[in-house]
Amino acid sequence: MIKQSIDVLVIDDDPDLCHLMEMMLKVAGFTTTGCTNPLSIQQKLAEIAPKAILMDMLLSGTDGRDLCRVLKSSDETKDKKIIMTSAHPDAEKTCRDAGADDFLAKPFDMELLVKKVTDAVNG
Repeated sequence: MIKQSIDVLVIDDDPDLCHLMEMMLKVAGFTTTGCTNPLSIQQKLAEIAPKAILMDMLLSGTDGRDLCRVLKSSDETKDKKIIMTSAHPDAEKTCRDAGADDFLAKPFDMELLVKKVTDAVNG
């Protein structure tokens, strides 16, 4: 199976926020795919090849930091840039400790989101 190449996989268990981030990135010229069910992330990654992953730290039934560790330990996804998001005050350190390449605090500014994704996709 040939994987579809896209710029960003957006992972957030809040469907509205996931859709909003996808739309913001599409307006900025990125190709995106959203995933609101953390249990289907591996299935999604079997179908697509994102250049970067934008992922919430706390996902329903799954800790995004644990998922980040799994992705960074896999030969297939270890080089994918992962940007984690959270509104928790101490989240940046724990996300980086889990292997995240970058962090975006919620609520976030659209320009900062686009800049961080641009850096991840092009870097």
